[in-house]
Amino acid sequence: MTKRPLLWGWSVAMALMAPVASAQQAATPAAAEETDALTDKARQLYEEGRAAAAAGQWADAHASFLAAWAIKNHYQIASNLGVACLKLGKHRDAAEYLTRYLREAPASKVRERQAAEASLKEALAKVASVTVQVAPQGAEVTVDGAAVGRAPLPDPVFLDPGKHEIGARLEGHMPAKRPIEAAAGAAETVVLQLERRPAPDAGVGAGAGVVVGPVAPPPRDDVRTAVLVGGGIAAGAGVAAGVVLTVLSNGRASDAEGIRSALLKEWGGEHRCPSGDQTRCAELKTAVYDKYNLRSGAIWSFVAGGAIGVGTLVYGLVTMKPAEPAPRAQVAPFLGPGAAGMSLSGRF
Repeated sequence: MTKRPLLWGWSVAMALMAPVASAQQAATPAAAEETDALTDKARQLYEEGRAAAAAGQWADAHASFLAAWAIKNHYQIASNLGVACLKLGKHRDAAEYLTRYLREAPASKVRERQAAEASLKEALAKVASVTVQVAPQGAEVTVDGAAVGRAPLPDPVFLDPGKHEIGARLEGHMPAKRPIEAAAGAAETVVLQLERRPAPDAGVGAGAGVVVGPVAPPPRDDVRTAVLVGGGIAAGAGVAAGVVLTVLSNGRASDAEGIRSALLKEWGGEHRCPSGDQTRCAELKTAVYDKYNLRSGAIWSFVAGGAIGVGTLVYGLVTMKPAEPAPRAQVAPFLGPGAAGMSLSGRF
């Protein structure tokens, strides 16, 4: 009775695990089949390329080998692709693929390596071989602005004859470039040293490049002088405005009196405004209003100028430094048991 439930539970567990195990087993062959399919495609293209090469159809052979290389970077494909490039006059590409073959192919392939070396020698006679050394390692190497790999490069860089630019760049470093005149059959070494970018100065503003720091307050004496000068100017301006307005007020008062006298004379000494001549009465009224308005403005200008002047005077007295006490000295003789002399005391 005790064993039966245990056996039943074990059976259920195995039944639940069976689909998982079968799924894992099915996934592995699927991945293997996909890899084999890619390998088979690359092998098919490789064989097509060999057949085209045997027939002397080097353009077709190059296309097949290049497609096979895109699927699988195998050294045997590199060898045949290099020969096809050489036959088509693509000497720089030929040198790259043949160098890759010689770096990866086993040493046991003696005859194949000898044939690749001969083809590489023929390609190198048409291009320049440049060994690029960059510090620090990991920097991206560029040729004419196009990236070709990261330092250290496993193989030299092959260049067609002419002017080129070798560069390197790495985050946090200043990029480096060097122009080069490539010559056919030449071998050269280019060394590039990348310097770190300077750290931005925390005290330099982002826009104007001006050092930003705490602004020192102006000296106390300068502030006091500015207040006294400004207060004096404002007080003088108030008084001057009062004088001008007083003169204008007196002028309008004279005008009003002249108009009034003319009206009285015209009306035989009687005051008939506003029932008399409306135009002359309006002129008299305007002149009287102007007189009082200008006089009021003059009074307030005198008041404001005087208040500013008094305030400035009070500020000057309050902020005045106390006068330095004049140096004083007092000399007195002294006489004591066993000693005699003079004492000097005072404030200096």
